[in-house]
Amino acid sequence: MKIPNNFDLRSLQVFVITADQGGMTQSAKVLRMTQSAVSQIIAGLEDAVGVKLFDRSVRPIVLTSAGRILLERGRQILRDTKEAFRETRTLERRRLASLTVAMTDSMSAVLGSHLYETMNEVSSYWRFWSGLSPYHREEFLTHNIDLIITTSDVMEDVSGLNRYKVFQEPYVLIFPKTHKGSTKLEDGERDLPFLRFSIRSAMGLRIERQLNRLRLKFPDIAEFDRAPAHTLAVAKGLGWGVTTPLCLLENPELIPHVDIQPIQRGSFSRHFDLLSREDNLGDIPEKIAIESRRILKKHCLPKLYDQVPWLEDMISLNED
Repeated sequence: MKIPNNFDLRSLQVFVITADQGGMTQSAKVLRMTQSAVSQIIAGLEDAVGVKLFDRSVRPIVLTSAGRILLERGRQILRDTKEAFRETRTLERRRLASLTVAMTDSMSAVLGSHLYETMNEVSSYWRFWSGLSPYHREEFLTHNIDLIITTSDVMEDVSGLNRYKVFQEPYVLIFPKTHKGSTKLEDGERDLPFLRFSIRSAMGLRIERQLNRLRLKFPDIAEFDRAPAHTLAVAKGLGWGVTTPLCLLENPELIPHVDIQPIQRGSFSRHFDLLSREDNLGDIPEKIAIESRRILKKHCLPKLYDQVPWLEDMISLNED
């Protein structure tokens, strides 16, 4: 339906204020207009929508059924318009009204608070969403999320995105500290069971694909969808598993209680990108990606390198 030429937001605002004030005399005072000017604007709006909005046969005037509908919708339209103007103006000053950033649980635990501490001036209100990457996808596509830091394969089929590389890490093996057997991925015949990541997660799916590619099959014993629970189970001697350095950093106090080993045959890695919609948020996404790399390099990864030095050569922060 085409919007009538004589329908405008100013007329809608006058209508909403008149309805809220209970009459044209009162709204004229609030708007600092004459009563006749208010009456003319309301008459023009009624002409635009093609129905009467007020019943003028009674005093004080009351809304018609159509008027009540327009009042409810009109209030929302005016709220959305004010918010749009506010966001547009704050973006021009490089300060957003709000910013929603989604990350995996492990990335959020390691990076989230540091990022807010150093970048809080970017937005008046921050939302950090964590959880399983596949569920962030739909929220991002429906514009409920502004930025997403996720593994590169989660959104690889989506066009119209800006992509900023952040981080690349290898998958590694973890065993209980007391484990004395083989530390090779292909040596599955060991006393300890293999503890999986849930295939509800992008990480779990990636690990299972690699095991299938290598034609390695381990009995289904237990699976976890959170890294701390998975690492803790290994630390307790309940099994061994495949994980990543970032997942280990989600609960760093457990690192001394597991034996971390590289995957020699069939090694693989995962990449994290920061994604934003094209022509949106100006240079803010790139700045956040750069700051994320700096935080990981200076504040997060050294905790891991101190205990597992060989990992430093296997992790890339994509600084080129």
